[in-house]
This record gives sequence, structure tokens and C-alpha cells, in this order.
Amino acid sequence: MIDAIRGEIDRVGTDHVVIDTGGVSYRIDCPSETLRQCRDRRIDQVFVHLIMREDTIQLYGFASPEERELFRKLLTVGQVGPRLALQILSALPRRALIEAVAQNDIARLTSVKGIGTKTAQRILIELRDKVGGLGEADLSGVFLTEAEETALRALTSKALGFSAREARHAIEQLRGESLAAEELIRRALSLLGRGG
Repeated sequence: MIDAIRGEIDRVGTDHVVIDTGGVSYRIDCPSETLRQCRDRRIDQVFVHLIMREDTIQLYGFASPEERELFRKLLTVGQVGPRLALQILSALPRRALIEAVAQNDIARLTSVKGIGTKTAQRILIELRDKVGGLGEADLSGVFLTEAEETALRALTSKALGFSAREARHAIEQLRGESLAAEELIRRALSLLGRGG
């Protein structure tokens, strides 16, 4: 699995960047903010998401792991493919998109070319559960990682019975330790008073 590509920026196109690393040039499709940072030479590394199909291998690149995570969340929404997800992130950078989801702002989403009312509603509904309580200033770490989502499902299951709010609070206290789902559940249970 390729996590990131660092190297010399060879050229920046309208929707992609070409990075040369070790004699191999990679063409990576990126949202506009990442392209701007590459053009200004503020970054020489992009965090990538790889999509392999029968006839093609495609790389999508982002200036930060958080931006890539938001792209991945968009891909979980029905009718949103990688091209549309990039278009959304180009029109609504990470912070603006998270705010639109948190505020249930359909108008903001339908302002993006290619997004109608139904798709906007689907994005709002399917991403809302993955957005926590937003502070006005700090929107970092709003989306859960895959391990955190697994832990949240376990903690809010009938077997354990915690509310989504208390489970998420415990999970967020453990953020930054990069725990696997099983360990995250065990540690969260301890925080919630059920640890052994």
C-alpha cells in the first residue's frame, strides 16, 4: 500500500500534479487546494489514495492525511465516485465541507457542479453520523478513523449499550495513540468504567 509520495514536483496541471521520485514520475489527481500548494512549492509530498480497476491504476493525492480521510468518507456515499469527490473538495475545501455537513447546508453542496438535491441530501445523511460536535474554531479530527468507527459500533451495540455521545467521548480521549480497534474498545471500556 502506498501511503504518500515525496519527490520533485515536475509539473502541475489543472487537475493533477506529476511528482518525480527515484526516476519514476507519478501522475496524481488532486483537489485545487493541494494543487495550489504544489504550484507554490509549499509541499513536496502528497498523501495518496490508490484505486485499482481492471484497466487502470489511479492515484489521488492530498496535502494532508485529514483531507485524504475526508475524500475516503465521500467515497462511501452512494453515487459519489472519485471524480465527483475531488470536485467537491475543490469547490468546498475540508473545513467548508465539514461545516456544510454539520449545518445541514444543502444549498452549499448543490452549488458544486454535478451535485443535485438528491446527491446533496445523501451526502448530508451519510456523513452526518461521522461528524461529531463541531467547535466553531477547531474542526480537526472531526471524522472517525476506520478503527474508531469499529470501536464506536461495538460500544453502542446492544451488548455494551453505551450512548453514541459517551462512546465517542471515550474514543476521542484516546485519539493520537493510533490504537487498533480491539485495543481501542478495551481502553474505552476502561475509561467508561467497565474495564477489567
